[in-house]
Amino acid sequence: MHTILNAIHSYNRYLILAALAAVLFLSWKGWMGKSAYGKADNAAGAALLGFCHLQLLVGLIQYAFTSAYTQNAFADFGAAMKDNWMRYFAVEHITAMLIAIVLVQLGRTFSKRKSDDTAKHKTVAIYTTIATLLIVGTLAMKGILFGSPS
Repeated sequence: MHTILNAIHSYNRYLILAALAAVLFLSWKGWMGKSAYGKADNAAGAALLGFCHLQLLVGLIQYAFTSAYTQNAFADFGAAMKDNWMRYFAVEHITAMLIAIVLVQLGRTFSKRKSDDTAKHKTVAIYTTIATLLIVGTLAMKGILFGSPS
């Protein structure tokens, strides 16, 4: 079970990165160009949010039930905090990714409340940019952004 979940979680990150790139491109282009918020903008945002929610669901299942890292960390949390790799998976990774997904969700939610298309693009651009920096920074910190799934 863990192998399947880990594969989904590992490969879904590439879909998230592609969707992030698309949303960032469209939102910044729309904001700076003061263009209409169209179907492509909405579809890219919905895809990003869907991939993020899938990642969250699979990650939480792994975190709570199937990951040897978190199971070992929960067994002796004090020792886990002294081990960089275990601390990363027990605390840092889940915290940063939860915040990033919340930011993506907030950007999409708040943009829907805007009546002006430029304001929609601006809202999505700001929230998604912060989320992207958090995701890329956290994953790059451990060198697993473009590493092989394991």
